Amino acid sequence: MFFKLIRYDLKVGFSTTYKRYLVASALFAVIFLTFFLSMNSFNSLAPEPEAQIKRTLGNMLLYAFGGMQEYKPAPGVAFQFPAFWMLSYLLLAYITLYYPFNDLEEFGQNILIRCRGRRLWWFSKCVWNISSVLCFFLLAWIIFIIGCLLSGCSLSMELSPSMSAILKLDNGRYMQFPASLIPQTLLLPPLVMISMNLFQMALSLFIKPFYSFMVTAVVLLTSSYYLSPFFIGNYAMPLRSDQMVANGVSLTAGIIFSLIIIIVSVVAGGIAFQKRDILKGEGDG
Repeated sequence: MFFKLIRYDLKVGFSTTYKRYLVASALFAVIFLTFFLSMNSFNSLAPEPEAQIKRTLGNMLLYAFGGMQEYKPAPGVAFQFPAFWMLSYLLLAYITLYYPFNDLEEFGQNILIRCRGRRLWWFSKCVWNISSVLCFFLLAWIIFIIGCLLSGCSLSMELSPSMSAILKLDNGRYMQFPASLIPQTLLLPPLVMISMNLFQMALSLFIKPFYSFMVTAVVLLTSSYYLSPFFIGNYAMPLRSDQMVANGVSLTAGIIFSLIIIIVSVVAGGIAFQKRDILKGEGDG
Protein backbone atom coordinates (compact mmCIF):
# COMPACT_ATOMS: atom_id res chain seq x y z
CA MET A 1 0.00 0.00 0.00
CA PHE A 2 2.84 2.39 0.82
CA PHE A 3 4.39 1.96 -2.62
CA LYS A 4 0.99 2.50 -4.23
CA LEU A 5 0.71 5.73 -2.28
CA ILE A 6 4.14 6.82 -3.50
CA ARG A 7 3.23 6.04 -7.12
CA TYR A 8 0.01 8.01 -6.69
CA ASP A 9 1.80 11.03 -5.22
CA LEU A 10 4.56 11.02 -7.80
CA LYS A 11 2.03 10.82 -10.63
CA VAL A 12 -0.52 13.31 -9.32
CA GLY A 13 1.99 15.57 -7.61
CA PHE A 14 4.14 16.11 -10.69
CA SER A 15 1.12 16.41 -12.97
CA THR A 16 -0.16 19.32 -10.87
CA THR A 17 3.20 21.10 -10.59
CA TYR A 18 4.79 20.55 -14.03
CA LYS A 19 4.04 24.12 -15.15
CA ARG A 20 6.18 25.38 -12.28
CA TYR A 21 9.03 23.19 -13.50
CA LEU A 22 8.65 24.86 -16.90
CA VAL A 23 9.15 28.19 -15.14
CA ALA A 24 12.19 26.71 -13.40
CA SER A 25 13.55 25.57 -16.77
CA ALA A 26 13.24 29.10 -18.12
CA LEU A 27 14.98 30.46 -15.02
CA PHE A 28 17.89 28.03 -15.39
CA ALA A 29 18.22 28.97 -19.06
CA VAL A 30 18.41 32.65 -18.08
CA ILE A 31 21.03 31.85 -15.42
CA PHE A 32 23.14 29.98 -17.95
CA LEU A 33 22.82 32.77 -20.51
CA THR A 34 23.77 35.37 -17.90
CA PHE A 35 26.82 33.34 -16.88
CA PHE A 36 27.86 32.80 -20.50
CA LEU A 37 27.59 36.50 -21.37
CA SER A 38 29.38 37.57 -18.17
CA MET A 39 32.16 35.06 -18.82
CA ASN A 40 32.61 36.17 -22.45
CA SER A 41 32.61 39.82 -21.43
CA PHE A 42 35.26 39.21 -18.79
CA ASN A 43 37.41 37.06 -21.06
CA SER A 44 37.35 39.68 -23.81
CA LEU A 45 39.00 42.13 -21.41
CA ALA A 46 41.36 39.67 -19.72
CA PRO A 47 44.99 40.68 -20.26
CA GLU A 48 46.22 37.14 -20.92
CA PRO A 49 44.71 33.67 -21.58
CA GLU A 50 45.75 32.39 -18.14
CA ALA A 51 43.56 35.03 -16.51
CA GLN A 52 40.44 34.04 -18.43
CA ILE A 53 37.51 32.10 -17.01
CA LYS A 54 37.49 28.59 -18.39
CA ARG A 55 34.31 27.40 -20.05
CA THR A 56 33.50 24.57 -17.64
CA LEU A 57 30.41 23.09 -16.05
CA GLY A 58 32.03 23.53 -12.64
CA ASN A 59 32.20 27.30 -13.11
CA MET A 60 28.58 27.29 -14.27
CA LEU A 61 27.37 25.42 -11.17
CA LEU A 62 29.35 27.70 -8.88
CA TYR A 63 27.78 30.73 -10.57
CA ALA A 64 24.28 29.31 -10.17
CA PHE A 65 24.45 27.85 -6.66
CA GLY A 66 27.47 29.54 -5.08
CA GLY A 67 25.44 32.19 -3.32
CA MET A 68 27.40 35.20 -2.11
CA GLN A 69 30.36 35.97 0.09
CA GLU A 70 29.87 37.18 3.65
CA TYR A 71 28.33 40.62 3.86
CA LYS A 72 30.24 42.94 6.15
CA PRO A 73 28.34 46.22 6.67
CA ALA A 74 30.58 49.20 6.15
CA PRO A 75 30.23 52.74 4.81
CA GLY A 76 29.91 52.64 1.05
CA VAL A 77 29.60 48.85 0.92
CA ALA A 78 26.27 47.79 -0.61
CA PHE A 79 24.57 44.51 0.12
CA GLN A 80 24.94 42.34 -2.99
CA PHE A 81 21.58 40.60 -3.09
CA PRO A 82 21.98 37.02 -4.44
CA ALA A 83 19.06 37.32 -6.84
CA PHE A 84 19.41 34.07 -8.79
CA TRP A 85 20.20 32.07 -5.64
CA MET A 86 17.19 33.46 -3.80
CA LEU A 87 14.80 33.22 -6.75
CA SER A 88 15.75 29.61 -7.48
CA TYR A 89 15.17 28.42 -3.92
CA LEU A 90 11.98 30.40 -3.42
CA LEU A 91 10.63 28.89 -6.63
CA LEU A 92 11.53 25.43 -5.37
CA ALA A 93 9.79 26.13 -2.06
CA TYR A 94 6.70 27.27 -3.95
CA ILE A 95 6.69 24.20 -6.19
CA THR A 96 6.23 21.92 -3.16
CA LEU A 97 4.01 24.25 -1.16
CA TYR A 98 0.39 23.40 -1.91
CA TYR A 99 0.06 19.92 -3.40
CA PRO A 100 -0.15 17.87 -0.14
CA PHE A 101 -2.95 20.04 1.23
CA ASN A 102 -4.82 20.50 -2.04
CA ASP A 103 -4.69 16.74 -2.50
CA LEU A 104 -6.14 16.25 0.97
CA GLU A 105 -9.12 18.39 -0.02
CA GLU A 106 -9.70 16.43 -3.24
CA PHE A 107 -8.89 12.73 -3.65
CA GLY A 108 -6.53 12.51 -0.71
CA GLN A 109 -9.25 11.85 1.85
CA ASN A 110 -10.42 8.77 -0.07
CA ILE A 111 -6.83 7.58 -0.39
CA LEU A 112 -6.32 8.21 3.31
CA ILE A 113 -9.33 6.06 4.20
CA ARG A 114 -8.24 3.26 1.88
CA CYS A 115 -4.68 3.11 3.23
CA ARG A 116 -6.09 3.01 6.81
CA GLY A 117 -3.29 5.00 8.26
CA ARG A 118 -2.34 8.64 8.36
CA ARG A 119 1.29 7.80 8.92
CA LEU A 120 1.68 6.13 5.53
CA TRP A 121 -0.06 9.06 3.83
CA TRP A 122 2.31 11.54 5.49
CA PHE A 123 5.45 9.51 4.73
CA SER A 124 4.36 9.26 1.10
CA LYS A 125 4.06 13.04 0.89
CA CYS A 126 7.56 13.31 2.37
CA VAL A 127 8.91 11.02 -0.35
CA TRP A 128 7.14 13.13 -2.99
CA ASN A 129 8.61 16.30 -1.47
CA ILE A 130 12.15 14.88 -1.52
CA SER A 131 11.66 13.64 -5.08
CA SER A 132 10.48 17.09 -6.15
CA VAL A 133 13.61 18.75 -4.77
CA LEU A 134 15.88 16.20 -6.46
CA CYS A 135 14.05 16.66 -9.78
CA PHE A 136 14.46 20.43 -9.48
CA PHE A 137 18.24 20.16 -9.18
CA LEU A 138 18.42 17.40 -11.79
CA LEU A 139 16.56 19.68 -14.17
CA ALA A 140 19.06 22.47 -13.45
CA TRP A 141 22.04 20.21 -14.08
CA ILE A 142 20.51 18.88 -17.32
CA ILE A 143 19.88 22.38 -18.65
CA PHE A 144 23.36 23.54 -17.69
CA ILE A 145 24.91 20.47 -19.33
CA ILE A 146 22.89 21.02 -22.50
CA GLY A 147 23.91 24.68 -22.46
CA CYS A 148 27.56 23.69 -22.12
CA LEU A 149 27.32 21.23 -25.00
CA LEU A 150 25.59 23.74 -27.28
CA SER A 151 28.02 26.55 -26.45
CA GLY A 152 31.19 24.50 -26.62
CA CYS A 153 31.86 24.53 -22.88
CA SER A 154 33.64 21.62 -21.23
CA LEU A 155 31.83 19.32 -18.79
CA SER A 156 34.86 19.52 -16.52
CA MET A 157 34.27 20.47 -12.89
CA GLU A 158 37.40 22.65 -12.86
CA LEU A 159 36.98 26.03 -11.15
CA SER A 160 38.81 29.09 -12.48
CA PRO A 161 40.43 31.56 -10.04
CA SER A 162 39.15 34.43 -12.20
CA MET A 163 35.56 33.38 -11.34
CA SER A 164 36.07 35.49 -8.24
CA ALA A 165 35.75 38.56 -10.46
CA ILE A 166 32.22 37.93 -11.73
CA LEU A 167 31.20 36.53 -8.34
CA LYS A 168 32.42 39.81 -6.79
CA LEU A 169 34.67 38.14 -4.24
CA ASP A 170 37.25 40.25 -2.39
CA ASN A 171 36.85 43.19 -4.75
CA GLY A 172 37.44 40.96 -7.75
CA ARG A 173 40.91 39.72 -6.80
CA TYR A 174 41.62 36.26 -8.15
CA MET A 175 41.15 33.44 -5.64
CA GLN A 176 42.00 29.78 -5.74
CA PHE A 177 38.92 27.58 -5.49
CA PRO A 178 39.83 24.21 -3.91
CA ALA A 179 38.69 21.10 -5.77
CA SER A 180 37.04 19.97 -2.53
CA LEU A 181 34.53 22.80 -3.00
CA ILE A 182 32.81 20.79 -5.74
CA PRO A 183 31.24 18.21 -3.35
CA GLN A 184 29.83 21.10 -1.33
CA THR A 185 28.43 22.67 -4.50
CA LEU A 186 26.81 19.42 -5.65
CA LEU A 187 25.64 17.95 -2.33
CA LEU A 188 24.66 20.66 0.11
CA PRO A 189 22.22 22.79 -1.95
CA PRO A 190 19.88 19.80 -2.61
CA LEU A 191 20.25 18.46 0.94
CA VAL A 192 19.61 21.85 2.53
CA MET A 193 16.55 22.46 0.37
CA ILE A 194 15.18 19.00 1.16
CA SER A 195 15.38 19.87 4.85
CA MET A 196 13.82 23.30 4.34
CA ASN A 197 10.99 22.01 2.15
CA LEU A 198 10.13 19.22 4.58
CA PHE A 199 10.18 21.74 7.42
CA GLN A 200 7.92 24.02 5.38
CA MET A 201 5.49 21.16 4.76
CA ALA A 202 5.46 20.18 8.43
CA LEU A 203 5.00 23.80 9.49
CA SER A 204 1.99 24.04 7.15
CA LEU A 205 0.20 21.62 9.48
CA PHE A 206 0.20 24.36 12.13
CA ILE A 207 -0.16 27.52 10.03
CA LYS A 208 -1.42 28.20 6.53
CA PRO A 209 0.93 27.13 3.72
CA PHE A 210 1.38 30.73 2.60
CA TYR A 211 2.72 31.72 6.01
CA SER A 212 5.07 28.73 6.10
CA PHE A 213 6.35 29.87 2.69
CA MET A 214 6.99 33.30 4.16
CA VAL A 215 8.99 31.66 6.96
CA THR A 216 11.12 29.94 4.31
CA ALA A 217 11.66 33.27 2.56
CA VAL A 218 12.71 34.95 5.81
CA VAL A 219 15.15 32.13 6.61
CA LEU A 220 16.75 32.40 3.17
CA LEU A 221 16.94 36.18 3.31
CA THR A 222 18.40 36.16 6.82
CA SER A 223 20.92 33.52 5.77
CA SER A 224 22.06 35.68 2.88
CA TYR A 225 22.54 38.67 5.17
CA TYR A 226 24.29 36.91 8.06
CA LEU A 227 27.02 34.29 7.91
CA SER A 228 26.19 32.01 10.80
CA PRO A 229 26.15 28.22 11.30
CA PHE A 230 22.70 28.66 12.88
CA PHE A 231 21.10 29.96 9.66
CA ILE A 232 20.82 26.89 7.46
CA GLY A 233 20.75 28.79 4.17
CA ASN A 234 24.47 29.46 4.63
CA TYR A 235 25.20 25.78 4.03
CA ALA A 236 23.61 26.07 0.58
CA MET A 237 26.20 28.74 -0.31
CA PRO A 238 29.54 27.14 -1.27
CA LEU A 239 31.09 30.61 -1.28
CA ARG A 240 30.58 30.65 2.49
CA SER A 241 32.33 27.35 3.00
CA ASP A 242 35.09 27.13 5.58
CA GLN A 243 37.28 26.29 2.61
CA MET A 244 36.72 29.82 1.32
CA VAL A 245 36.50 31.97 4.46
CA ALA A 246 37.96 31.55 7.93
CA ASN A 247 34.61 31.72 9.72
CA GLY A 248 32.74 29.76 7.06
CA VAL A 249 30.43 26.77 7.47
CA SER A 250 31.61 23.20 6.99
CA LEU A 251 30.35 20.41 4.77
CA THR A 252 30.03 18.03 7.72
CA ALA A 253 28.06 20.50 9.83
CA GLY A 254 25.76 21.21 6.88
CA ILE A 255 25.02 17.51 6.41
CA ILE A 256 24.35 16.96 10.12
CA PHE A 257 22.21 20.11 10.46
CA SER A 258 20.15 19.18 7.39
CA LEU A 259 19.62 15.58 8.52
CA ILE A 260 18.45 16.75 11.95
CA ILE A 261 15.88 19.08 10.38
CA ILE A 262 14.75 16.33 8.00
CA ILE A 263 14.23 13.83 10.84
CA VAL A 264 12.50 16.35 13.11
CA SER A 265 10.24 17.57 10.30
CA VAL A 266 9.19 14.07 9.24
CA VAL A 267 8.60 12.86 12.80
CA ALA A 268 6.95 16.02 14.14
CA GLY A 269 4.85 16.37 10.99
CA GLY A 270 3.73 12.75 11.27
CA ILE A 271 2.67 13.24 14.89
CA ALA A 272 0.88 16.49 14.08
CA PHE A 273 -0.93 14.94 11.12
CA GLN A 274 -2.17 12.11 13.35
CA LYS A 275 -4.06 14.73 15.37
CA ARG A 276 -5.10 16.92 12.47
CA ASP A 277 -8.74 17.54 11.54
CA ILE A 278 -8.61 16.44 7.91
CA LEU A 279 -12.00 17.95 7.19
CA LYS A 280 -10.46 21.41 7.65
CA GLY A 281 -9.17 22.70 4.31
CA GLU A 282 -5.86 24.45 4.00
CA GLY A 283 -4.98 24.50 0.34
CA ASP A 284 -5.45 27.70 -1.60
CA GLY A 285 -3.08 27.55 -4.53
